[in-house]
Amino acid sequence: MVAIVVVDTSFLMIPAEFGIDVFAESKEILEENIEFVVLTSVIREIETKPKSGSTPRNSKFRIAGDLAKLCKTVDVSPSIADLPVDDQLLEYTASIKGVLATNDRTLRERARERGLPVLLMRGKKRLALEGSVV
Repeated sequence: MVAIVVVDTSFLMIPAEFGIDVFAESKEILEENIEFVVLTSVIREIETKPKSGSTPRNSKFRIAGDLAKLCKTVDVSPSIADLPVDDQLLEYTASIKGVLATNDRTLRERARERGLPVLLMRGKKRLALEGSVV
């Protein structure tokens, strides 16, 4: 069985901010084959953030962009394409019965309310899974 993990910008920034290998840890936690997916709207979000210069924030977005290339890029259906990025993430993850990977507190809470499993960072040291994978 393959678990589909839908990643957001904040999750892709964890390696730059905290030195955690999110791909390896995700595989360890879920204990199954994983397909990492990034929505085109997340790619656009990363690309529109400033990446030039040497500020730490810029380098985090540059690294997030590089990590996004390791994921399968997916276009959402036209019915949700005009929604805000967070809403697209929730709708898409629910529609495929996937796992949402985010470090965004508000998005995590919204995913929990919908009963979606969430991969998140705990204690700035490791990843954890909230909820269960079907």
